[in-house]
Amino acid sequence: MHQLIDIVDSIQHGTGIGVSDGSVRTTIGKATHAWIFQANNGSAICGSGPVDGTTEARTSHRAEIQGSAALLVILSLIVNFFNITGGKIVTYCDNQAVVKKLQKGWQTWRFRHTKGPDGDLQALLCQVTEEIRQNTDIQQQTDWVQGHQDNKNELQSLNRQAALNVRMDDAAKQAYDLPAHWQTITYVPVLQAEVCVVYIGNDKLTSNIHLSLSDRWHEQEARTYLLNRHNITTELFPTIHWQSLRFALKKFSAHRRATAVKALHRHLPSQEKLFKQGRIAMSSLCPRCLQSEETNSHIYCCASDVALKQRKADWIDMWKQLSKCRTASIIEQTWRYYLQPLLGIPLGSSIIEGLTIAHGDVAALLNLAVCEQTAIGWDKLLLGLGSITWKTLQEVIDSSNPKTPKRNATAWMNTAVHHLIKFSLRCWKARNSTIHGETKKEQNQIALQKARDQIKAIYENPPQMAPNFRSIFDIPLEHRLKMSLQAAEHWISLISHQVKVTHHNFRCLIRQHKPMKTHLRTMRCEARSQAKERQLPETPRKAHRRAVQAAVKEMRDKLYMKKSRIPMKIPSKRKPRKKPNNSGQRQLFSAPSPPLRHHPP
Repeated sequence: MHQLIDIVDSIQHGTGIGVSDGSVRTTIGKATHAWIFQANNGSAICGSGPVDGTTEARTSHRAEIQGSAALLVILSLIVNFFNITGGKIVTYCDNQAVVKKLQKGWQTWRFRHTKGPDGDLQALLCQVTEEIRQNTDIQQQTDWVQGHQDNKNELQSLNRQAALNVRMDDAAKQAYDLPAHWQTITYVPVLQAEVCVVYIGNDKLTSNIHLSLSDRWHEQEARTYLLNRHNITTELFPTIHWQSLRFALKKFSAHRRATAVKALHRHLPSQEKLFKQGRIAMSSLCPRCLQSEETNSHIYCCASDVALKQRKADWIDMWKQLSKCRTASIIEQTWRYYLQPLLGIPLGSSIIEGLTIAHGDVAALLNLAVCEQTAIGWDKLLLGLGSITWKTLQEVIDSSNPKTPKRNATAWMNTAVHHLIKFSLRCWKARNSTIHGETKKEQNQIALQKARDQIKAIYENPPQMAPNFRSIFDIPLEHRLKMSLQAAEHWISLISHQVKVTHHNFRCLIRQHKPMKTHLRTMRCEARSQAKERQLPETPRKAHRRAVQAAVKEMRDKLYMKKSRIPMKIPSKRKPRKKPNNSGQRQLFSAPSPPLRHHPP
């Protein structure tokens, strides 16, 4: 009790401080937090506990913000119990994002009603700080302290807050050994300060709510597409480590991510696909080796010398990166044994001899991983679809290693899948560089040569076009070949458009055409209806209609009949008589004008 009294006195005199910290271990799927209040005389109260939430929610940010929330909740309880009306307290945290939230407060709507990263704990922090500010005159301030300073300096040389941060770091690590009922669980209850809560099953969404809901909304459609596209069974679907694929794709830029997704689903614009779509008029042969069709799988096994040399260099670079993250040798040898034949890279003797090293649990996990990957497809491993057993195998090997690596098995799997996809993208980039050129000048030259080849093909086999279009032979071939790249591509696209219009018009005419049998059947039906009408008795209405038709016919005959030709008068060749010119004589009286003619109305 005397420790609490010392804390209360330090708060009233403004000499007390509070420090919090958090810890996350993804290898065991747990997270913890710790906090401490210390008076100026050294008296302190401290505590620690778990950080609950799903695997995706247990981040370092959530652990740090839960430590700060626990610290301020204890502060509010002390203030209410001892009726502290004034004073000062300074709290410290080594996470800058949490410190900024506590310093700037929740003045904007986004933070008042936040459902951003760990929105439930943010709402709790906001409520606690507002209660302390409104009910008391205590000045609560939060500052940042650098974490893990004991790695560079001795503990005795550190200041007060830095030493307490090191102490809380150790306390958070010790919290992993708490009893079972104090361990991390997935379920997170509804906090009183929350405005709204979203649950999917028993999992509470605490971060990225929009993304989580959209993923769950389209989950069934995406699952069905993946099962059908990659021939994956429902039993095989959970064995694929989808989280590593998602992590690897997020590390790429937008356009490289789009290319990686196209490669994964076999939608790269290879020669075979372009030929099927009618976007190229040549063949679907590979332009590098000219031996087989260029499918999406052929890009990674082309027999061209340039392509093989590039794949070997990129393959060596990839394994250098995987060796830096301490990939197990048995995994490396297995992957080399199954992947190099797909890439056309010969196997070394060390790889074949190294396949018989595994024993015990490692051998069982290795056989399971090989069987699962064979069912998924080893070519899919190059595109990011790896078995989840590879991660388990790497974790078992790391646990038996005397020098345990700093990274966990999940981080290794994410890195391995990222480098495998990067290798596939390099193969596609090398293919494009060979076909289209590397520099802008080379690309323009290759594109101009392709355009000229297409122009020659058009002149050799002229397409059938409608007569209203201009003939392609109006301009000689020699002049066409002298056009620039832009003009040549424009003319080729114009010809292709005219051919499409011609085919469309022809199809429309064919669709409108009716066979002769249809016309004869219509004529017979009309003749029957007229004969039936003639057999009907004469009625006044029928007589009136016939009289009107006869009058109309007579009027048309009068208006449009051929008129008789009237012979034209031939003018005489006699010269006209000249009238006497009396312009020189002065006229005294003018001739009388003729009377007005009155027309009848």
